Amino acid sequence: MDDGEQLVGIGDIAFQLKITRQAVDYWTRKDSKFPEPLQVINAPAGSGAKGTRVWRKREVDAWIVEHYRRRKQ
Repeated sequence: MDDGEQLVGIGDIAFQLKITRQAVDYWTRKDSKFPEPLQVINAPAGSGAKGTRVWRKREVDAWIVEHYRRRKQ
């Protein structure tokens, strides 16, 4: 799998940005510019569990450069 097809979850993004998972979860839900998750995994059917959202790393990296880094300046 090339880097363009790497998948990341909230924990990966938090580690990359050196912020909490809760902060990343907030951005993924509240920022309309944050990429839509590629897929939700590990959600057993009928269990009511939300599962784990995953994104393409390249899309998240583009959001970080365009939106997150600007907020930090």
